Amino acid sequence: MSSPNNSSSLNFGFFSVKHQKSLPLIINKSKSFRIKFSATPNSVQASPIFSSKTIKHRSITRENVHNMIEEPPERLLSKGSMEFYPGPLGAQARLEFFESYKNIRNQSERTQFENLEENPNLAYLEKIDKGRLSPNPFGIIRRKGPEAAIDINHYSMGDHYARAFSRGLNHYRDLERLDLGSNRLTESGSVKILKNLQDKNVKKLSLADNAIGIKSIAKIIELTSRQNSKLKHINLEKTKLGDHAAIELCKHLTENKTVTKLNLACNNLSSKSASAIKEMIRYNTCIKCLDFHWNSLRWTGALEIFEGLYQNDCIKQLDLSWNAMGRYENLDVAQAISKALRINTVLRHLDLSHNNFKEEECKTIGEGLSENHDLLGIHMLGNDCYIDSKGFIIPTAYSGKLEQGHFFHRILESKKNKPPQKGITMNCWVCEKWVEMAFIWVPGRSGEAKTEPIFLHLECDNYEPQLMDKLPNNSYQLSRAVPPGLIRFFYSDLNGPMKSDDFKIKYLDQPFKSKLHYGEGYTEAVNIHAVNIRTVSGEVYGVNDSFNVKPRTLGRVYQPPVEELERIPWNIPISLFKDYKFDSEEILNECFEFDWRYSRLANFVKNPADQEAVKDILKKCYIYIKETYRNLSAYGGSELFSIGTNVLTDFLNQCQLIDNFYGASDMGVNWNSAIVPKEKGQIYNPGSALVRYEFMEILVRIANDRFLRNKICTNIADSVQKIFKDNFLRNMTQMDTNIWRDQKYLCEEVDLVLKAHKPILDAIYKKYSGKKTLPGQRVFMCLDEFRSLCTEGGLVNDNFASREIDLCFNLAMMTQVDELYKKRHIEMSFVEFLEALCRAFDMSSIVNVELIELEEEKHLFDSNNQNLPLHTKVEAGIQSLIRLCPDAVRSSFVYPTEETYKKMMYRPKSKADN
Repeated sequence: MSSPNNSSSLNFGFFSVKHQKSLPLIINKSKSFRIKFSATPNSVQASPIFSSKTIKHRSITRENVHNMIEEPPERLLSKGSMEFYPGPLGAQARLEFFESYKNIRNQSERTQFENLEENPNLAYLEKIDKGRLSPNPFGIIRRKGPEAAIDINHYSMGDHYARAFSRGLNHYRDLERLDLGSNRLTESGSVKILKNLQDKNVKKLSLADNAIGIKSIAKIIELTSRQNSKLKHINLEKTKLGDHAAIELCKHLTENKTVTKLNLACNNLSSKSASAIKEMIRYNTCIKCLDFHWNSLRWTGALEIFEGLYQNDCIKQLDLSWNAMGRYENLDVAQAISKALRINTVLRHLDLSHNNFKEEECKTIGEGLSENHDLLGIHMLGNDCYIDSKGFIIPTAYSGKLEQGHFFHRILESKKNKPPQKGITMNCWVCEKWVEMAFIWVPGRSGEAKTEPIFLHLECDNYEPQLMDKLPNNSYQLSRAVPPGLIRFFYSDLNGPMKSDDFKIKYLDQPFKSKLHYGEGYTEAVNIHAVNIRTVSGEVYGVNDSFNVKPRTLGRVYQPPVEELERIPWNIPISLFKDYKFDSEEILNECFEFDWRYSRLANFVKNPADQEAVKDILKKCYIYIKETYRNLSAYGGSELFSIGTNVLTDFLNQCQLIDNFYGASDMGVNWNSAIVPKEKGQIYNPGSALVRYEFMEILVRIANDRFLRNKICTNIADSVQKIFKDNFLRNMTQMDTNIWRDQKYLCEEVDLVLKAHKPILDAIYKKYSGKKTLPGQRVFMCLDEFRSLCTEGGLVNDNFASREIDLCFNLAMMTQVDELYKKRHIEMSFVEFLEALCRAFDMSSIVNVELIELEEEKHLFDSNNQNLPLHTKVEAGIQSLIRLCPDAVRSSFVYPTEETYKKMMYRPKSKADN
């Protein structure tokens, strides 16, 4: 076999392979063949036997080809014996497998002739050859995995291959795990395989998703009955087992001492099996994991099973999900479960999901569970309840559907299966790998709070407060079981929420608003914008572990000291209104004298007696003149408040003065006479509209033309007296700003609301003031800034138009004597801002009736909200403006509650009073 270029080649009849570094062996996919080797390496013949599925495009190295040709025939033919068996793993094992198939007849003859022990490859291939099947290794050899395990799940082997597989399995040493799941096996194939496991030390056996029956169960019983049996895990899920076979298996396992895990899920087992299952649970002392998921045990079976669980002291994990145990006509099933959970101290993991337990049944089960502090994880999805972070069952109303059924998670799934879906919280300490973790507050380092009580608020608890324990070193600690990952939390004391300086701070996308329960009858509303964050670290909970934190343990409840309280008397000096200078007789006299001095009335009324009489009348009516001017001047549209011609005309029409005796032309004459300043330099007198003293002057001029000129009255004093009595006063008295102030604004309820929301009010005033403040000047809010606040705050609506903004501003300002040379009357201080804002809230009435807590106020609600008390409108209005505040204010502000207002209204009674 030589060629002119000195390269040797192998002749296979219809192709040749040259000796090179790597030579591809390309097989014609349309044919099947077998290569037989003769006694000498010089002649090689080929005969069809391999199918295209058996050998595909493969490379053969020069050394391998040389070994195949030059190897002594005695060694080549002995590879089918255990003496040369390389094991079940790796590329060499795969090569040996197919070499054995090539030489199967010669190897079989030599093995029989020399009485050698067959290796698994040869035994399996002999059966394959006889059955004329393709040589699929089916786990006899594989590329990776433990040598003591065969995992051919989902290989669809079928019964024909099962016979050959069982033959190879018979020669397989040290087999510990055999997974035959989803292999289209029936009784015939499974029995043949199980028969050849009798002398094996198999520890784990899976026949899941095959169709087996009583004969297979009999073989499994034989396996577990052996004196030296090591079988621990039996997986018969979805095997169409039926009640009869399950009963036989359970009866046998009643006294078994080796099996620790049994899976009979998805076998349509009915209540007929329940009695045998109960006896197995009651008397077996080895089974730790039991899976009856997706059967039809129903309420009858549930009663039996949980009766057996009363006396069980070994089962740690039990899956009874999807068994239609709920909605029984009475509470017998729920009471049986409740009793079992109350008594059993060994069970660590239980799944009762999707059993359709109604709310009352869940409540009964929860009562027994609340006394169990050993069960780490319980699943109740698909029932009328949920599990909270401490493991308590919280009953809920029937929803009418199985919610989140597509998120179902098996508690006994293998590690290779997916964990629970993200975003689905089951509050199972086992499945979700919860961790025991300590939270510590060190006064001075963590924050300023130094005295009890200190509370911890965890996201997994929906931020409900947990009272922390005080340690000898004056720090505070609380250990809790928490879910893995990033935990959000914050602390609090009696003054409100706190964030620790020991951990990072995260701002929430949506603020957390809720009423937190600190103790019986003691709740606080919170609005949290930022929390602490911390990566969870510590020991993970498992079914075989013991931890200091136990499930369903109630923490210490804060008991506030009982104090005898007394009512705090309310008055203006202790309120936020204390800095407001209300109109007094002294201020009104100063204003009147100022206006009289700058008017031309002294020249207009020349008779001294008439002049004194007119002055006396105006002085008595001055409070109404001033209040009317304040109302009318707000509609001028300018930041320098004054009365225009249109506004004055409307007022005179309301007073019924425009008639045949006094017309528009007469008013024009009076207007031109009054509008000219007596002195120059009045920088805050617009000149084109009436200021306060000019308004008083024009009223006298109108009285003169209306009554004295028409000879209705004989002198100017009588004319002024008559016009005020008959025309002006009935309209002027309705414009008194003190009516609203005394009846609605100056009261304890409004004062308490303003005090409780002062951080918001301070922030808003600071944000919307200072625009026109000069350096070194006291900060004030101008009209333009107040307009921006009302507009951006959403106060403008059908009830509150833009023109009312100026009115609220002007009516809230304190009376100033000089409005001509000084501008204090248009510079709003904080106390004036409070009144202006409350007037705006009263007119706007932006109140959501759902936020009204007092029932006696709800009946006052109407479409415009105008009948609601002012303090309700103010509280709703201020809270709607919090979005205008900086982040720091929004995150730290604590919404007031009834308890907040109570603390502001009452104080501890002094001992001297007792």
